[in-house]
Amino acid sequence: MSSIMQNDVVVVGGGISGLSLAYYSVKAGMKTTLIEKDDSTGGSFSSPRHRVGGREFWLELGAHTCYSSYKNLLDIVEGCGLIDAITPRAKVPFSLYKDGEVKSLVSSLNIAELLLSAPKIFSLKKSGLSVKDYYSKIVGHKNYNEIISHFFNAVPSQVTDDFPADLMFKSREKRKDVLKNYTFAEGLQSIAKAISASRGLNVFTSREVVSIQEENGKYIVITSDGTTYASKVLALAVPSSVASRLLGTVKPAIAEHLGLLGAATVDSVGVVIRKENLDLKPVAALISPNDLFFSAVSLDTVPHDNFRGFAFHFRPGFDHNTKMTRICEVLRIAPSKIEKTFTRINTVPSLCLGHHEWLEKTDTLLKGQKNLLLTGNYFGGMAIEDCVSRSKSEFSRVSL
Repeated sequence: MSSIMQNDVVVVGGGISGLSLAYYSVKAGMKTTLIEKDDSTGGSFSSPRHRVGGREFWLELGAHTCYSSYKNLLDIVEGCGLIDAITPRAKVPFSLYKDGEVKSLVSSLNIAELLLSAPKIFSLKKSGLSVKDYYSKIVGHKNYNEIISHFFNAVPSQVTDDFPADLMFKSREKRKDVLKNYTFAEGLQSIAKAISASRGLNVFTSREVVSIQEENGKYIVITSDGTTYASKVLALAVPSSVASRLLGTVKPAIAEHLGLLGAATVDSVGVVIRKENLDLKPVAALISPNDLFFSAVSLDTVPHDNFRGFAFHFRPGFDHNTKMTRICEVLRIAPSKIEKTFTRINTVPSLCLGHHEWLEKTDTLLKGQKNLLLTGNYFGGMAIEDCVSRSKSEFSRVSL
């Protein structure tokens, strides 16, 4: 056993869910190891950088914005000494891209239908309704189908018609001492880097977990490079399908239940362009109905002297050349004008009605598993705060 790394907690997955759970663990004085298959931590907190002549530019390839209602996240931000790095987002519009033109959301709506439907917001309840059932009644069916649904689809980069309406957007109490919406001076991945540097946390990247076993009351975690980790507590912060596979032999009932969830891949391409080469007016994002991409999110919200950046979140199945051709068409630039390109693939859950019941059964299955923790973006919602809140809740069950 001398060659096995001994831990109190092993966290598999280095996105914000795994990082926040690891944060709570080290703050409680537990010897904690986090294992991530990618070459850096962050997951959907991905802020790649482009440097020219000492000037640095970054853009976001996953999550883009934080809010004052993210209280649990802000507690971690404060604990990591990042509160002064909070940066305001410039007020630029979310716009519709249709028929080769950039249009405002309001100008594209049928105002008469909206005025007729909007009063229902005061009486209609979200509970038990899908996103389509609820919001088509609030904004009108035509407005929903032609405009609003595409803005909703842009959030998780997949069709959201069947998502539970009460999990799509949540009302949370806001902190009045923090900007309503914000980012960080070096991008959202700076949060991941700060947590990863926490004293007492051992982080191993570029290591994929291939096997999990139980032995003498401990979990034995084996990675692709042959390293073995033993821990009293195991936390899985990976997509549900991955958690299902890893738990297949040790917790078959939980593994089978996790395997019921669907998921989608988000295929993102980020491009950096010199400001003088782009005629497009500043935007927060372009939403293009029925296009190859769900959204093109801009970093015009954090203006830079020399560059502009866009993260195009594509539907799956297109090759790189097809994606780059479409990017150049939308931005109206030649391929030679793209200064730098970044790519990333993230996995997001595909939620549907009945998810609350699925979650209730999940937590019932976990009641007798004090030292097995499950966290991620497929529990109480996909927002950053939902992920952190799940990790905080799961950590409260730890029994050493």
